[in-house]
Amino acid sequence: MLFMYILPVFFIVSLIVKEKESKARESMRMMGMTDSPYWLSWFAYYTILNTLLSLIAWAVLCINVIGFSNPIFVLLWIWLYG
Repeated sequence: MLFMYILPVFFIVSLIVKEKESKARESMRMMGMTDSPYWLSWFAYYTILNTLLSLIAWAVLCINVIGFSNPIFVLLWIWLYG
């Protein structure tokens, strides 16, 4: 379960570094954008990515692994882990 989050975290860190190098955030602040929409966009992006990965992992686990557990609790656990 841990390994499925390594690639997205690497991808997000590389996006943050590229954004830092291009100084996109500073230029958006000079144009009048506040910090809340900026951080909300990152939160929404990571939440969508986490939800998709959780649903894929949950679907794989539901095939043969989850037999005696409540599938909704397993999905919630995977999503909260992400």
